[in-house]
Amino acid sequence: MRKIVVLFALVCLGLGMGRPALAQQVDLKGYFIALNACEATQKKASDNPGAIRLEVMRAYKMLARNDTPGTHYRVEVPGAPESEARWVPMDCGVFAPETALVSAPLPQTGATESAKDTTAGEETPAQAKSGFAPDSLGYVLAASWQPGFCKTKAGQDKPECRLLRPGRFDALHFSLHGLWPDDLSDKAIYPCYCDPGPAVACTQNRPPAETIELDPDLLAALAVVMPGVQSGLHRHEWSKHGTCYEDDVTGDDWDSDPNEYYGESLLLMAQLNNSRVWELFARNAGKKLSRDEIEDAFDHSFGEGAGQRVIVRCDEGTGDITELRISLTGHIDEKPDLAKLIQAAPPAATSSRDESCPNGLIVKVE
Repeated sequence: MRKIVVLFALVCLGLGMGRPALAQQVDLKGYFIALNACEATQKKASDNPGAIRLEVMRAYKMLARNDTPGTHYRVEVPGAPESEARWVPMDCGVFAPETALVSAPLPQTGATESAKDTTAGEETPAQAKSGFAPDSLGYVLAASWQPGFCKTKAGQDKPECRLLRPGRFDALHFSLHGLWPDDLSDKAIYPCYCDPGPAVACTQNRPPAETIELDPDLLAALAVVMPGVQSGLHRHEWSKHGTCYEDDVTGDDWDSDPNEYYGESLLLMAQLNNSRVWELFARNAGKKLSRDEIEDAFDHSFGEGAGQRVIVRCDEGTGDITELRISLTGHIDEKPDLAKLIQAAPPAATSSRDESCPNGLIVKVE
């Protein structure tokens, strides 16, 4: 397993400076998740020693807000010259309050690194245990349209759905449901629950892990892009799908841990949320979209034929669009190319039993 840096590229937001704020600073605890590479200044509108800009989708320690309701957050930027406390516009990112985060123990380092002394192409202990042919698995990236999901019977009572409001990230962006290893060959998702093995069919459901080891800054980022963290979705997805992640991979990247699994999942989501597909959904919130329109947006964003590798899922009762399931093939690392991964996958018609709904409403949060 690699230790990856929690730096992700997400959707670029337009910056707008608000009214001049009075010095009524409000102390805050939690993290600021940067959604744009904005300047981080010592004063609210100027003075930037070191020409510091935030790193997109990095989590910064939150210090304060300049006023109520305010225009700027004060965050801690490690390594910034003269002062690590810097001001950034509020609309440059998302505030993840400490009270809203699900706690997780810090990862134990060293336990798995010693097991990675292997040569590319050689079968590793993990592969021998899993029984997978080397480099044989693909993936399904399941990206939810949270407003649609929250109208379903399965979603309406979940805590993340009760908190859904206009202006929240998940009100107008795709949310991470999961990244599922899949053989993409028999029209059913497989494998699942690889630890403890052996793998089983994904029609099974087992109790999730009581806790998983996530770096605090990754957890903060995950809580924004995967709102289901509030109801334990991240524990379920890791237990069911993440334990199989890279179990087939040869070389020094075999096997995985929750930090790598979710870090790389968020990198893929960042590209989806910075594509014409996202623009299509955001621009048409409150309206209906056809399957053809969605497939065309995938073709424009990720290359001709990409739309054939996507399943558009709708709620059977309302017909609202709830999720996109995107087939991927290839190695996912700390710099994944979503377009190449989609292009390398087989068409969904040959790898999934599901069929896209012909059209559906893009639910808008009012």
